[in-house]
Amino acid sequence: MRRVILSCLVFLLILLAVHESNASTLNNTGITGLWEYPTAEMPEDGIGTFGYTKASPYGYYFIDLAWLPWLEVNTRLTTFNTRKVFGDHGRRYMDKAMDLKAVLWHTKNPEYWFIPSIAIGGYDIMGGTELMKATFSVATWRVGNVAASVGYGSDRLNGVFGGLEWDANKWLTLKAEYSPLDYKHDNVIRAKDLPSEEQDKYNYGVVLKAPWGMEGSASYQRGHEYVFGISQRINLKRSIVNNAPKIYESPGYPRIAEWQDTDSDAVIAQLKEGFEQFLRVRDVDIRLDRTEEGCTLTVSYENYGYASHAEAMTRVLIVLSAIMPETNELVLIHKNAGVPVVKAVFPGCLLFDIRAHSLREEKDTIHSAVFTWASADVENPDANFMKHKAQHEFKTMLVYEPRIDQTLKETYMDRADIDLIYKGRYYNGWGSIFDVRVPFYNNVDTSDYSGLWWEKDLNDEIRIQQAGMTYANSIGSSGQAWIFGEGGYLDEEWFGSNIWARLYSPSGVFWAGGRLTALHDRDPYSFGGLTDGRLRYYYGQAIDWTGGNDDDWRFAQWVQAGVNVPGINMDIQWDYGTYADHDRGYKIAVTRHWDDAAIGFWMIDTEKNAPDKDFSRAGVHMEIPAERWFGSWFGNSSSHIWEQDTMLLSSWRMESAREGGKIRTPERLMSQLRPVAMKMNVEMLLRDYCSYDEDGEESVRSDKEVKSILGYLLKQ
Repeated sequence: MRRVILSCLVFLLILLAVHESNASTLNNTGITGLWEYPTAEMPEDGIGTFGYTKASPYGYYFIDLAWLPWLEVNTRLTTFNTRKVFGDHGRRYMDKAMDLKAVLWHTKNPEYWFIPSIAIGGYDIMGGTELMKATFSVATWRVGNVAASVGYGSDRLNGVFGGLEWDANKWLTLKAEYSPLDYKHDNVIRAKDLPSEEQDKYNYGVVLKAPWGMEGSASYQRGHEYVFGISQRINLKRSIVNNAPKIYESPGYPRIAEWQDTDSDAVIAQLKEGFEQFLRVRDVDIRLDRTEEGCTLTVSYENYGYASHAEAMTRVLIVLSAIMPETNELVLIHKNAGVPVVKAVFPGCLLFDIRAHSLREEKDTIHSAVFTWASADVENPDANFMKHKAQHEFKTMLVYEPRIDQTLKETYMDRADIDLIYKGRYYNGWGSIFDVRVPFYNNVDTSDYSGLWWEKDLNDEIRIQQAGMTYANSIGSSGQAWIFGEGGYLDEEWFGSNIWARLYSPSGVFWAGGRLTALHDRDPYSFGGLTDGRLRYYYGQAIDWTGGNDDDWRFAQWVQAGVNVPGINMDIQWDYGTYADHDRGYKIAVTRHWDDAAIGFWMIDTEKNAPDKDFSRAGVHMEIPAERWFGSWFGNSSSHIWEQDTMLLSSWRMESAREGGKIRTPERLMSQLRPVAMKMNVEMLLRDYCSYDEDGEESVRSDKEVKSILGYLLKQ
């Protein structure tokens, strides 16, 4: 009776509360929900959260992300802290997992609150042991700041669940749920440490929200357990730390004269001065063509200081809008190492809209722009135009390498290094890199059994991390066919070369090609030496040097194809061929881009599979620009992008499905520069720029709403 009265009082308070609804909160495991169960709500596209929840006998470390407008992906590491399962080694059980939730229907209109949002999903769909595997379906009704959810879950979710959520104000949310969770499925926990079957099945508590995206939660669960959590919300479209929009500088907005009233050479000189002062672009060349229809201005440039190529083009447009007289047509040509890659043709009236901070929908000045592949044969009739000079860059970089949940003894190991780097961009697509890694801290144990015995190449030696030449250039007059090559020290494991060929469709939506690779194992204990034979990794055995029967060189080859889903800028790639360990198979990779940031998932299936799995390898691919963390704290934009592939499987390194090293892949180089992606990103950034006040007012542009699968099918 006490629970019934308490529930009625909470419900009455919720009905009396009135204010705008707030962002959804997370459950214990990190996915959007109540306390132990999910709801049918999810964050807006590109919004993520990382955090930790202590819910004894569990601890959840998680990273949650709205990977698509209708799909929420949660990766987590669960600790079971009541049983030592590895004898005398002192290690408590840990388990990696991935959870998914797909929104089938999302109710946008508050007038139709009686139609619920509906979602389905699964817990622990890919990981090591899949101990916490379960599926669910759930419906959520939201009326303003109140949400009610009812659902059904299989396995450990154990039947019908439900609950209420009330956003009392912008900084406080109250949640209560009915939880029939069956803990007996978690068989790595001792029975005496599990909640009893007579446990209280009601959980309730509060979530406190800070303006900068941090959340703290406190709840009373299972009738005897106090649970605490902390998390930080991030936005892959903006700065992760302060969620601020990009800051654009411009030369000011003087009165713009007509071309006939100005000296063309003086205007062009003023434009070049503006580019040098306000932009991090180089090799700027400007050509003015006068016709009876009006003036056409063509500007070619190369981006060197922005992780986003679309941002470089947007900033060029802003400077042009502040200085350039009225023009009938504007052509921008974006180059890479002196090679024209993409051409954008804008109507001249777009510059007036940018200057006025108001994009006119009736004229559709952005959408009418035409983006195509550029070609040196077409765009270089004048030898003085598109000139290029080499660029040399020297820098040092701190590198931190964690090892999480990989040993039988320690949960966390780490290593830190300083990289001394030279990068060069030369002529006609040529480039180079020389990177020497200097370790100064190494807490990675590579001893037998209790350590990372399969990573003995982690050492304290100063050595070459990467060094080699790169090449990227188009073939033919259309600009759609490309050849990519590289050779040298590809990474810490491989010496060799890669050759890629790509044929893109006119918009860049489709492509087909292939890759040829020649590899030689590197000696992990020398500055730049190679092995006498092959360096193998055996499951259950120490590292092994072999020779004689196997050639020193390995050869691999793949046929490849890809497609871009333009509306959400998602790339799907398929590879089939022979890997560096002789096994044949295929790879599927799906990568979502938010301009210069990207998160993707990949899986390789070959003749040799991981233990207890029907595939060989699976992992996450991440590209996070440095600016997402630091913004403009250091005064200048940064072109550096942190790139990382992380294995999702809890299995040791194996001689299987190894692709070999690479310095710079075509996907990494061209993902932003394809016409279809460049146009979408420039349009997004221009709308962002024109939606905030230059006096410092916060941007009024909101992120995209959650969009359901049926919403896409019905084009809503």
